[in-house]
Amino acid sequence: MRRVKLEGITDGRIDATAANSLFREPRGVSRGRFERVGRVPNPASGRERLIHQLVSAPPGKALLERCVGAFSALTVRRLSEATLIATTGRWLLASRDGGETWSVRRGLPDSSGPKGVLPTGIARHAGEVYLGEYPLDHDTVPKLLRSRDGGWTWERVRGFPGVRHLHGVQSDPYTNDLWVTTGDRDEACRIYRRRDGEWTVVGSASQRWRAVELAFTPTHVLWGMDSVYSKENHVLKLSRTEIGRSAPEPVCTLDGSVFYSAALDIGDERWVVFSTSVEPGRDSTAPPESPAGDAGGLARVVAASSRTGFTDWHELAAYRRHRSPSDRLNPRGMLPRSSAYVHFASDPERGVVLNPYNTARDDGALVVVSPSVFATLSRHSRLEPAVSDG
Repeated sequence: MRRVKLEGITDGRIDATAANSLFREPRGVSRGRFERVGRVPNPASGRERLIHQLVSAPPGKALLERCVGAFSALTVRRLSEATLIATTGRWLLASRDGGETWSVRRGLPDSSGPKGVLPTGIARHAGEVYLGEYPLDHDTVPKLLRSRDGGWTWERVRGFPGVRHLHGVQSDPYTNDLWVTTGDRDEACRIYRRRDGEWTVVGSASQRWRAVELAFTPTHVLWGMDSVYSKENHVLKLSRTEIGRSAPEPVCTLDGSVFYSAALDIGDERWVVFSTSVEPGRDSTAPPESPAGDAGGLARVVAASSRTGFTDWHELAAYRRHRSPSDRLNPRGMLPRSSAYVHFASDPERGVVLNPYNTARDDGALVVVSPSVFATLSRHSRLEPAVSDG
């Protein structure tokens, strides 16, 4: 496979997708080798089916990517060895045979993006599965959905009026609370927490509360600002004992929107990892005077540990965005341009597996940052990037 998108690691085995095909590491085989286990079908009909086929399956998707850059039209989450759910466009599907066959279980908002919901928008919590809708229009009220039977049937938990879409849905491993992040304009940037059945807004009304994926530690909750047009994107730290009483503390400044996070224990230290994206063009929710995204920037991966109170940050990797024909031959901005991301997942034995996507090097590769690298970081106040394209 030339390019894959990392979907997760369960029981030490990686799930990845290429276009609309699902791949998995088989048991007892060298890591990094994959076998194809199934294909997520095109659930559309009529003219819509032709359009969805173009953006989600070969050969059309590969031809389109040559023009606009690599992009994903699928989100997959494995719930067990046999049970998976997937979103693509405005459809939610489920599989009960390990991903070999799929059934459409529910529709999503008509304006949902190509991959349906963000990879961060699905969470297992208290024996149930939660999913946050991701409409792109400004009129639809996004909903939080819940399944009690492994994704086969779904019910509405609540709507989130006043927000554009749900960025993240997460289960707190320390308190059993459910957290939800939303965006995108200042008044729609909120971090919610549900505790004992009651919803509260932890913070809102500015870009500092525009988060995608939170990182949890026993003492703090951390996140990075997901804002293309802010002058600076901070990583923020909020003490659990100060929730609702104090403002979050900036602990790192980055030059791109922060999307994904991971938290893992290495020895007696809790490590937190964040990655930034490179998003070309303008944010449709930005104020008129706001700058456009920097298409030539770097997608970075940074990490810090509990040993320093998450104040000493190390750059693990940096990748330049892949330049496509739509960057050069697009004088009026009519053609879409794909963003660059670094997906990743943590594993107790592997450490963190990075998956740069739409990048000038290692595009769609799986890059392992082993536990030994984190041990080395602990002995240095600062370290050069392990992988750099700068």
